[in-house]
Amino acid sequence: MGLFDRMEGRLERAVNGVFAKAFRSEVQPVEIASAIRRAMDDRAATAGSGRSLVPNVFTIELSETDYERLTDHGVELENELVAAAEEHADSQHYQPGGPIDIHFDEDADLETGVFRVRPSTAKRPRATGMTGQHRAVPRSREDSPYAGRPPAASGAGGAAAGAAAG
Repeated sequence: MGLFDRMEGRLERAVNGVFAKAFRSEVQPVEIASAIRRAMDDRAATAGSGRSLVPNVFTIELSETDYERLTDHGVELENELVAAAEEHADSQHYQPGGPIDIHFDEDADLETGVFRVRPSTAKRPRATGMTGQHRAVPRSREDSPYAGRPPAASGAGGAAAGAAAG
């Protein structure tokens, strides 16, 4: 990511953070879908076959309030987000690193209306083969460039965390 992209990302996060605090709006699924598409676009890497490889696992970190509200819709919401991600990958001729999977995690450090998307690549789906499992979020001071509305105490705007699994 170039200097201009980093500056643009920081400006976007700052503006979104101000609006999130001022209006205290809840995270909407369309915002999450948009952040997933943006993460795919930003992380696309050209492969030898002429297709671009993109992450296939997206961990959505939410505030306690947003987590409770959105996970009430459980697998249905996750399936809709997976379908949106697959449609975007197809339309852009992207090749995901494996089956697309969505995880929702709760992060007590986030405020209502603030979320982060952590893209990563895993060749195999989770052991259950289903979405809907949740796990604790490791604490990190690093903000994702794919966050819809980052917290006011945003850090230096580092790159999104995500290790490749095999």
